[in-house]
Amino acid sequence: MATGGFPKMTASLSEGMADGLAYRFRLGSDTLVIIFSQVRVPAGKFGLERLFASTTHSLLLFNEPVNNWYRGREAVIDGLIGEAASAAKAARLILYGSSMGAFGAAEAAARHSEAELYAFAPDFRIGEPGSQSTMSGLAVRSNEPDLGRLLGSPRRGAARIIVPLFDPYDAGVGARLADQGLPDGLTLVPLRSSHEVHDHLYSLNIIRKIVATFRRDVGVEAAARGLLVRSVDWPVYNRLAAARAAFDAGANIDPEVLLRLLPDINPGLMLFAAEVMERAGDLRRAEALLAELDMAIASDLVLAGLAKRFLKEVPRRRIRLLKEAGELAASRHVAVEAAARFPTDEGFAALAAMSG
Repeated sequence: MATGGFPKMTASLSEGMADGLAYRFRLGSDTLVIIFSQVRVPAGKFGLERLFASTTHSLLLFNEPVNNWYRGREAVIDGLIGEAASAAKAARLILYGSSMGAFGAAEAAARHSEAELYAFAPDFRIGEPGSQSTMSGLAVRSNEPDLGRLLGSPRRGAARIIVPLFDPYDAGVGARLADQGLPDGLTLVPLRSSHEVHDHLYSLNIIRKIVATFRRDVGVEAAARGLLVRSVDWPVYNRLAAARAAFDAGANIDPEVLLRLLPDINPGLMLFAAEVMERAGDLRRAEALLAELDMAIASDLVLAGLAKRFLKEVPRRRIRLLKEAGELAASRHVAVEAAARFPTDEGFAALAAMSG
């Protein structure tokens, strides 16, 4: 019996708590999908559950509402996976997650080499500078494994790390994995996307096709929509990630050198360069760069399909920068445009109303 116990499996949902870890099980086919929730999923809920609701797979969903990146839950997770696999008579195990959930899934994959892995934008190491786990308040612990160590051995089950190249940190994760050499069974899928890559793929109806059977190749599906980057200069993204880390630590960065790193439009790079300009006091130049980015997004179907939470950041920063530069009329104009593009956003609606 797993730590904390596991209810008798039936065709209906079974759920409970095991040593602080919430879980829910649904019995279906002999394909068992183990889904690790992302951050800020409240107690009683499970991330991505609705995505899988119409599939026939057996499901084991985990949530850690304290957002601790599943630290110290290994024994509980493995025990529950074992019982769920036995109940489902599983012939196929699939570990799945985004961000916090991606790291939890990858950590489990290190212990289950026969399982397949879909990890969307995982941290390289919990608590390191620039990572999502650091933003959640976690710190590095000694001797804690990083993603390279976790996935450094050949696998029987294919592992796919989906790398969004529009996030400097996430792109750096891909660069570090590529630099250490990829073992058999591990594939990087570099995409024109932000950290919210799972949401992006969902909005383009790619994810639903993938999870329906887990027989389609995520890289092939992404390529059909113009997202896949077939040839990646990983050392450049390593330099971008290093620049981001140095800037966050207080270093001065030359924005021109930064912008020359990549020949194509990269929203994450441009947002970063605008931050560099703002710190240097060049507010108008920073806003002009963001205005250029706004135009690029409007003219590119892939960029326009990015997750709304990412897209909204561009006009939000423009509005703030214009206000701080004393350009109130221009700030109001951007607010009105943003309210029209994002009509359900109350913040933009309020700013637009103030322009009347």
